[in-house]
Amino acid sequence: MQQSRFAWAEWLWLTKSTTAGIVSLLVATLLLAGCTGSSLKTHPVEGRVALKDGDVAILQGSHIELQHPSDESLRPSGVIDSSGAFSIKTLHQGEIVPGAPEGSYKARIVLADQSDEGVPKRKGNPVHPRFFDFDKSGLSFSVPAGDYSVSLSAK
Repeated sequence: MQQSRFAWAEWLWLTKSTTAGIVSLLVATLLLAGCTGSSLKTHPVEGRVALKDGDVAILQGSHIELQHPSDESLRPSGVIDSSGAFSIKTLHQGEIVPGAPEGSYKARIVLADQSDEGVPKRKGNPVHPRFFDFDKSGLSFSVPAGDYSVSLSAK
């Protein structure tokens, strides 16, 4: 009888410690997943820049940058390729996430000043300087939306 009480007590102790261990492991896993996963919901933003007064290839390597009106630190951006195409990505908590969060954004162009060889790409500005300023560019995006086309001019 004494041995059966001991076995029962041992089983009870193991059950309690195993349950506590499983619960602790589950809580730790959930906390770790919450810290490492991106909680930012984004929508794909892919578009094209057109240059009315010239070849859009001169903008290759430049960026189109978005600014959220209520969170100016939220600045999704995309690199413009030689055809004028771009794909927006967002830096969130040290992680680059494809797309942009929902909302209305002001936009601007940030010129790439040098080629890969370190030589200036152009003389002068291929687009009017107003396009370099969020408040003056007149460029805006609503995310999500279907059309993310941008038309720029030197005038």
